[in-house]
Amino acid sequence: MNKYRAFGILILIGLLVSIYTMTSAGRFHIVDEVSLFAVTESWATRGEVDTNAIAWTQWVNSPGEVLGAFGPNGEVYSKKGPAPAFLATPWYLLLRMGALIGAGFGLLQATLLWNGIVTGLTAALLWLTANRLGYRNRTGALLGLLFGLATIAWPYANQFFGEPLSAFALLLTFYGVLSWRRSGRVFWMALAGVGAGLAIATVTAHILLVGVLGLYALAGWWWDGKQGATDDAESNADRDVKGLLLGLAAFVIPILIAGGLLMWYNAVRFGSPLETGYHFDSGEGFTTPIWKGFWGLIFSPYRGVFWHTPLFFASIIAFVPFTRRHKIEGATMAALSLVLVGLYSLWWMWWGGFAWGPRFLVPLTPFWVLVLAPWAEQVVNAATRSSLGGGLRKLGGGGVALIAFGLLSLIVQAAAVTVNFVNYEIRLRSLFPTDWADPLKFGPPAQGVGDFFRSPVFGQFWLMRDNFTANTDLAWLWPDGNIQWLLLIIGALVIGTLVAAFVFWWRADEEGDNVVPSLPMRVLIAILPLVLMATWMGEVSRNPAYGSPGQGYRAVLETICAEEKPGEDVVVTIAPFSYQIPMNWMPTLCRSVPPLFGYAKDSMAYAETEQVMASLMTQYDRVWFVTGGLPVNDPENSVERWLADAAFKADDQWYDDFRLVRYATPAGLEGAPTANFSIPLRTESGKVVTIMSAQAPQAIEPGGILPIRIDYEIVTPQESDLRWFVQLISPEGYPVALLDTGPLDGYVPFTALPVNEILRENAALQLPANAAPGVYQLIAGLYDPTAPDAARLRTPDGSDFVELGKIAVGEIGD
Repeated sequence: MNKYRAFGILILIGLLVSIYTMTSAGRFHIVDEVSLFAVTESWATRGEVDTNAIAWTQWVNSPGEVLGAFGPNGEVYSKKGPAPAFLATPWYLLLRMGALIGAGFGLLQATLLWNGIVTGLTAALLWLTANRLGYRNRTGALLGLLFGLATIAWPYANQFFGEPLSAFALLLTFYGVLSWRRSGRVFWMALAGVGAGLAIATVTAHILLVGVLGLYALAGWWWDGKQGATDDAESNADRDVKGLLLGLAAFVIPILIAGGLLMWYNAVRFGSPLETGYHFDSGEGFTTPIWKGFWGLIFSPYRGVFWHTPLFFASIIAFVPFTRRHKIEGATMAALSLVLVGLYSLWWMWWGGFAWGPRFLVPLTPFWVLVLAPWAEQVVNAATRSSLGGGLRKLGGGGVALIAFGLLSLIVQAAAVTVNFVNYEIRLRSLFPTDWADPLKFGPPAQGVGDFFRSPVFGQFWLMRDNFTANTDLAWLWPDGNIQWLLLIIGALVIGTLVAAFVFWWRADEEGDNVVPSLPMRVLIAILPLVLMATWMGEVSRNPAYGSPGQGYRAVLETICAEEKPGEDVVVTIAPFSYQIPMNWMPTLCRSVPPLFGYAKDSMAYAETEQVMASLMTQYDRVWFVTGGLPVNDPENSVERWLADAAFKADDQWYDDFRLVRYATPAGLEGAPTANFSIPLRTESGKVVTIMSAQAPQAIEPGGILPIRIDYEIVTPQESDLRWFVQLISPEGYPVALLDTGPLDGYVPFTALPVNEILRENAALQLPANAAPGVYQLIAGLYDPTAPDAARLRTPDGSDFVELGKIAVGEIGD
């Protein structure tokens, strides 16, 4: 690759990535993105592939919102293809490394810039593909800009979907086959195979498109052999059956590897190499009448591709001159389009949920831009002519159409990224009422031609008119009107500089001696987008939607990460409306990120949750339980109620509206001895409760959590709701850890407990990390909070507590 082209591609990628960064929302839009991100997070931080952090999404009304499936172990796994999540992992790890050394940005927000990089690389690959077809660099550059800024590729560059990677992978496959046809080198078919494997590992159904591209390789080999059209003698020598077989082998091997990895991935998730996690028994499948889906994807105001990317009107017309020049390529693109459009016209949710435009057609966008190459060439020729009149004559009808539709399409995409399209999707649900109680009857609105002005394309402008600031989807403009001026200024300077560099490159003579600037200047061009991205990460991390340092959920995470121990701790949350906060911050605060299971308050009604929770009780020593916006002992909080029976509560802390509760698990009692007592405790009125026995570990390290099991019997009915106290007393005689609780963590009043039955109370004590080594005294007892001075019950010898045992803390000397 010559320096002129390399410099131009560098500018193109940098410019697109910078624009995508400045138009990024820095947040998720729909649950599909969350599911993919959860896989990236699990893989990067723990080497697992679960999506347990958003397990609550399994129990929603619409099957389209269920983005995962349960494995045999009850854990949740995404049904999405793994390639997008896995390929984003190095980017995630690089960002986490920076965050851990004090860079101070949120990982979720920063990771969402990844698809902008993928889309920028796709634009560069489109340029190279145009070069392979014989078009000049300026034509390739123009096509790259059209793809990056005038198609739905732009909005999806700002979201964490798999479609941008699908577009890149399929174009890479096409480019590899095309390059193999031009040179005969097996390397290019191997590269095509890598692209095909990526496409299949992103969306399994794309195996049909890979089949089309495989036929393109065969048809191209036959056609080129028939025409004798090769670039050099070496490639001519390779135009034999042996060369074909070698090329096909190089193409197929990466596909087989990808297939094997997919089968391994399925087996890890669901115990079967052929299980994908899709809910075909719940209504998912290819069940839509093809005419209905086809109308919706191509022409409907709601999702029609031509309304969301008007540039493709020009693509339809330009397809004819393109195919005259490139017959095999034109036929291949037509076949790709028919297969993909036909496939998703049949899909039960062909509209792709809450999305912008026809999401499932994003993989076709680079191909539909490529067919514009003949018209783009006219525009380039006109732009390089010396006189204005001559340039306009050279432009021709095709060039005029390209410019007109390109500008219109640019406006549509700019509107899509400026305000949050989800807000208009929600508004449509009120205009076209949906029966949410019967999700399979759910259908997309604004389908008829009469609904043209209710199309989301116009909806973006209605949102701007109604309240631009409140509906903004720009990370540097917050809904309260707060503008991140530093980011805005640096963004304008970086994009302005890159535009100036692109103009310089465009005007340079390709054959001249000084067509590119010096090496330091080229390095500067490469660094500018990185500077902008770093500034963006730092500035948007202060968005209050992700919490504030030392407050609320952020303070909860800071506490957990300050004390968590690798392999010993697990986090369980009931805060489904704040899931983005731990995703953004916990991996930046914890050196070793504990597993997180995100449930809803009614999740224990499902067998899978109970299966997982029971497993956690044996795998980990401590559970950090987080709730958001829920009171203590909420009767609807089934998870906390289950923990009251199964685990050992140590403490309970509030951080604004969030609550952090620490539990020890039964695993800590394994092998612990049981001490038998049968010691009665009496109230001042003579009511008796007898402590029968207790079980606790005999030794613990500082910072550890001590589970305690107390068996007792209520001998006489109680008149007051007594409470338990449990304390660990240091050798100096003061408590280093204590707990005050009601029966079953306060879920049952003492007066409601049965008489003359053996009852059990679970408790735990959280030791401070600085607890001095020594032998400590473990005591417990009961007190009456309604009595004067909250009087304690007493033993026959007058003591107001029962010693449960001696606990060795730390290393004890002789």
